[in-house]
Amino acid sequence: MQQNPWVALDATTDRRRLARALARARDAALGGGGAADQPVREVIAESWARSGEAGVAPAGELAPRVLSAAEAGERWRTHPLAGGMPMLRALLEDVHDDSKQVVLVCDADGTILWIDGQPAVVDEAQEINLAIGAGWAEGRAGTNAMGTALAVDHPVQVFSAEHYAQAVEGWTCSAAPVHDPETGEPVGVVDLSGEFATAHPHSLALVSAAAQMLEAGLAREAAERNERLRERYGGAVGAGGGQAGALVSPSGRVLLSAEPVWGRLARLDLPPDGGEVALPGGPARVEPVEDGDAYLLWRTGARAASASASAVAAPARLTVSALGRDRARLSLGGEPIDLTPRRSEILMLLLLEPAGMSAERLAVELYGDFGKPVSVRAELSRLRRLLGDRLEANPYRLRGAVTSDVEELERLLADGDLAAALERYTGPLLPSSEVPEIVEVRERLDWELREAVLRSADPALLVAWLRTPSGRDDIVATRALVELLDPADERRAGALSRLRRLSQPPGDRRRSARRPG
Repeated sequence: MQQNPWVALDATTDRRRLARALARARDAALGGGGAADQPVREVIAESWARSGEAGVAPAGELAPRVLSAAEAGERWRTHPLAGGMPMLRALLEDVHDDSKQVVLVCDADGTILWIDGQPAVVDEAQEINLAIGAGWAEGRAGTNAMGTALAVDHPVQVFSAEHYAQAVEGWTCSAAPVHDPETGEPVGVVDLSGEFATAHPHSLALVSAAAQMLEAGLAREAAERNERLRERYGGAVGAGGGQAGALVSPSGRVLLSAEPVWGRLARLDLPPDGGEVALPGGPARVEPVEDGDAYLLWRTGARAASASASAVAAPARLTVSALGRDRARLSLGGEPIDLTPRRSEILMLLLLEPAGMSAERLAVELYGDFGKPVSVRAELSRLRRLLGDRLEANPYRLRGAVTSDVEELERLLADGDLAAALERYTGPLLPSSEVPEIVEVRERLDWELREAVLRSADPALLVAWLRTPSGRDDIVATRALVELLDPADERRAGALSRLRRLSQPPGDRRRSARRPG
């Protein structure tokens, strides 16, 4: 029966004799000497050729360290295979404690991120740089089970002098790549390595089974993750106006689609930061949500305009109320919705910057120099569920007809209609916000309104100002009112009472001590 071409030897093989023959074959192949007396497996011969083309020296140094232990540890903490450590340790138990073998995991670049085994065997492995942070890709270390398994994308066993580097020929290694269940791309490789005497054909079957178990675990995690994405963002997808056409996973898998042609696609190649893409059925716009946790697809072009026109005759006007409120209220052709304070701040910043803002700039405005765009994108994705395509990305900005009480107040002040301005003014802009740009606008509006009222010398306007949250404790405006009112005016008694209260020492009364500008 023909031997498995991916296995180096069978159970009856004389290991020492085979090792000597392979050494002569390697010397002949790499040194250009005489004919070899041992046939070399095709997978090994092709790997030797690739290693030579990469400039690896057979008698050169060991596999290089490409990451420090700390860097490798950080990469391992977020690696998809890190959750499989219990199963990997079980693999060691399957080969018995006296087998003098180590189990290790490399990432898709062939860099070792994790290793386990008996301490003495791990120490021996360190001598040939089977160590965390070492790079074992073929282009760095020559033919070896880990690097070659990644190069050919298939489980493979490498025995003794089949290794390209002479320093490793005392070892035998079996490795199998592990694939992302959604993309099919390798995410890493699991390897079982030991000294010469541990060579056994069953080793490759063990690591192949381990790789399949790891892939099954990744598939379960992906299914659970995708279901959470459907639950979280599925409401943004629909056939009506203002609805996205599809929800797509970070790997490009279509999770939910209102567009039949998109739903039939296996995977999409999406720009990580979003943007315009050409898809079957017409162009589309890609928007990342939760910093790339998922993506929404929106139709663009004539087809999108047609769908929008059929869903609604004219876009609903977006109205925003933020004066005297910590939670801005928005309305878009339906029941008003009160936003969270943070989303209120984001919406107000976008209103103040019609040209739009990047996630990075929004993060700085909201959180300071150490703000993270991921936090902002999470809030923006939730706003998008309320606003639909009225909120654009790259940069983030509001589109279509938008009105706000802030804009209306500024217009009334510019027109000099102070009576209407005071009626519209229900309090400071997002009074609890500490976002610098919002604070600046809030103080400017308060100051402009107050100064205009004081300049008017109109008792009715002063009375109206003193009834607002900002004017309630304004001693200057109160004194001006007292001076303007005739002694017979019934309003004067109340104004004098207020003036006496505001004139008391700060510790004896409630006072905001506010002085704009």
